[in-house]
Amino acid sequence: MAQLRYPTVAEVIAIHERVMRGLGESPRPLRDEGLLESALNRPQMAAYYEEADIVRQATLLGTGISQAQAFLDGNKRTAFQTLDAFLWVNGWEFLGEPLELARQFEQFAERSRHVPDAIDAFEAWLRDAVQPRPGPA
Repeated sequence: MAQLRYPTVAEVIAIHERVMRGLGESPRPLRDEGLLESALNRPQMAAYYEEADIVRQATLLGTGISQAQAFLDGNKRTAFQTLDAFLWVNGWEFLGEPLELARQFEQFAERSRHVPDAIDAFEAWLRDAVQPRPGPA
């Protein structure tokens, strides 16, 4: 597996600020940096211990940020943008409808399922909505 580029805490904070300003809102403070760091480490741990592919890692990144609730507001929106950026910088693209991705995050956040089952369902959906970008990554 090629070496992937993972987002840093500072990059996710910048994504959060951009997302909130794009909505005409002030960026919300980071409530707990440790929760965000933990969410950002999930894909790397899965790559190392489970040999997770990029789709599984993107799933764990997005659902991890959403679940961590590290910001006071805008966690799902930040998760969505971070997942999309992670795929893009690693040579993949999201081909689905952004609104449907938002719905998937909403369904995950509702936690109507056991969390591992919800993560697996999100991954199955995402797997059908992404593909490698043509050309070099």
